[in-house]
Amino acid sequence: MAVKKKKPSPKKKKKQTKKKAGSSASALIFLVALILLFALYFFISRYDINFTPKAKTSVTPTEIEEKASIQDAIDHARKSLSVPDDYYSTRVKDNKVYVYIGIDGKISDLNYANMVITGQIEMAGGELLTGKELYNGSTQLLTYKDTENKITYVVKLYYTKQQKQASDKTKLAIIVDDFGNFDGQLLQDFCALDPAITFAIMPHLAHSRDAMDAAYNSGHESIIHMPMEPVSYPKNNPGKEAIYVHLTQKEIVRRVQNYMKELPYCIGANNHMGSLATADKQVMTTVLEVLKRHSMFFIDSFTTSSSVAFQTAQEMLIPSIRRDIFLDAPDHSDATLNKKMEKIKILMKKKDKIVVITHCTTRERYDYLKKFLKKLDGMDIQLIPASELFRSAVPEIS
Repeated sequence: MAVKKKKPSPKKKKKQTKKKAGSSASALIFLVALILLFALYFFISRYDINFTPKAKTSVTPTEIEEKASIQDAIDHARKSLSVPDDYYSTRVKDNKVYVYIGIDGKISDLNYANMVITGQIEMAGGELLTGKELYNGSTQLLTYKDTENKITYVVKLYYTKQQKQASDKTKLAIIVDDFGNFDGQLLQDFCALDPAITFAIMPHLAHSRDAMDAAYNSGHESIIHMPMEPVSYPKNNPGKEAIYVHLTQKEIVRRVQNYMKELPYCIGANNHMGSLATADKQVMTTVLEVLKRHSMFFIDSFTTSSSVAFQTAQEMLIPSIRRDIFLDAPDHSDATLNKKMEKIKILMKKKDKIVVITHCTTRERYDYLKKFLKKLDGMDIQLIPASELFRSAVPEIS
């Protein structure tokens, strides 16, 4: 007798169906997870992604160092050339920076200094525009452009007298007054004289700027020959836009500032005439305050024994000195020149610095100055530009 199979109960059948469905879902989830894992592995491998946290690393200063400025580059170059502070100066005029660097010929020559400075400036993003050699190679004038800040740098390299000078020699500065009245051959002849000679240029004359440019390009220092009121005014007229004692303080400041704007290469000043103005302490204080703000020195031409200019400048801590000799007064004869030479010999026994002033208005005065220079040959004298009158050789404390 056949055994009749029992049909599963509806309840049991439903449980079995549910079990099969659960198994299918688990398999599907596992498959999807496997696919995702494979995709993730492929993505990581394809793009070389590293999820491991990186250790912090220190950054050296050179990695974050900012680009040096042109001024920093010049300063770095002059230090590498062993140029002391006394032979390094800068001035800013009309969006131009004028840099003066004195090179000791015992340490370097101008060509090497040029190479070092130009290299540093180019690394800082600057560009050399012009370069020329002046006065038989004793001076180089270089012009650079700061392309980022649109500033022009004018660098003047010159030999100092360190390789030639003896410390016990008397220093003598020659200042030639009244430039600005002429140009042409006479101006060029003065420019061909020893570059230690200083040009004093009057403002507001037909050739004031010509004289300034010629002096600069031939290696000569220049100063402003400031027109100032004499006791004999109006019989003797000091010149256009002169400093008069009746002017307000504001007007005096304006006039002095205008001199500087017209003659930006000038690094100091002396007075033209001025026997009345230089005897007025208030007037001189006003004038000297402007010079001090621009780091300029003052030479008292000492046209009157009543002058307070030198004393006032000393009180204001402004580099200043007083004229010793007018070389071509009362005339420019041989007899006068011989008398001046005797006076210089006397001063050499008393002073270590002598200031001589002469004038440039005629060919005869040029010839007279050449005779004077020839007489200096063989004497225990070192000819220096005016600015070196204010440099002191103070040894460093080691």
